[in-house]
Amino acid sequence: MTSLTRRQLLDQIEHFPHLPTGCSIVLDDGAKMRLADHIRAQLGASFIERAREVGEYEEPLLGRYLRRSGREITELYQGRSVSWTGLLRRTHLLPGDPPDGEEALLARVRAFLHVDDPERVQAYTRMLEDDAPHYGDLDERDRVYARMLFFQLWPLGGITRDGFTSYDEGFAALRRQHAFRAELRQVLAYNLECTTRVPIPLRAVGGRRDVPLTVHASYTREEILSALNEVEIRGPLPTDFRQGVKWCESTRTDALFITRAKDYALSPTLFHWESPSHTSETSRTGLRYRNHVEMGTDVLLFLRPDRTSDIGSPQPWTFLGPAEYASHTGSSPMAVTWRLRRELPAAVWSYARIS
Repeated sequence: MTSLTRRQLLDQIEHFPHLPTGCSIVLDDGAKMRLADHIRAQLGASFIERAREVGEYEEPLLGRYLRRSGREITELYQGRSVSWTGLLRRTHLLPGDPPDGEEALLARVRAFLHVDDPERVQAYTRMLEDDAPHYGDLDERDRVYARMLFFQLWPLGGITRDGFTSYDEGFAALRRQHAFRAELRQVLAYNLECTTRVPIPLRAVGGRRDVPLTVHASYTREEILSALNEVEIRGPLPTDFRQGVKWCESTRTDALFITRAKDYALSPTLFHWESPSHTSETSRTGLRYRNHVEMGTDVLLFLRPDRTSDIGSPQPWTFLGPAEYASHTGSSPMAVTWRLRRELPAAVWSYARIS
């Protein structure tokens, strides 16, 4: 109706609006925000409508399309069946037929929308290049990143009924997926361009140097378990783990997976957490929580506000970093107060604090 692009229409609403001389409409800020939100909702499109819009822009690069159109990357990946590669193929901006296995991999792209710390982006991107190194040629830290990427792509260990027999076999299959790898590299680059996080490597706050996690970055279950050396290509797999706590023997680490409910932040550095009901203060696990400093074990906290994200995929966890035992009350369950080594970011504090 307006002959304006989505970006131009939203700009006109936010500077509402251009009218003939002598005419004016005045809206308060709240009304402008509600109107803009309503227009954004109406501009949400089906796959066919999105493809038509992509065709009109004739823009083969994801980041440039998002900037020109004014869309958020999460809008593009609403639904498992939508991908940038699929839109380009639909509009004939990407020639050729898709190779076997492309559709299943494209459904995993939205599982990478949270990846925004530089070291992880760099490591994943290196494994997605045409000349990516073989798994056996990587050093130990890069092998951990390779496993994190592998299980993000194939949580069940592979694309066939029996799965891959080696990581190199999986990455060899990945090298045949040129369009998918190009799309994922663009997603990772866009994530990094838009991030406002300040990366704090775990090793910089006294954590294990062989665990490549970044404090206040976000991770999926697959990435966390891979980073802590708790999954393997022939099992156990990430899908085998469904509990809220995990003792990781090889890294001597207790990983606490917290979905905001009965657990909450008392302050930017103190966090209240309730153990599973079977954990008593005198049990082996309870004693390890209380005496982990003396025993030389680590406690890592991972927090998410809900189980599901706005686009319908599993919500990743924000890594709160290492924590130290401060106090506890009760037994079976234990109500433990953990002291964080780094303050919660403001965005996390806003939903994690006690209401």
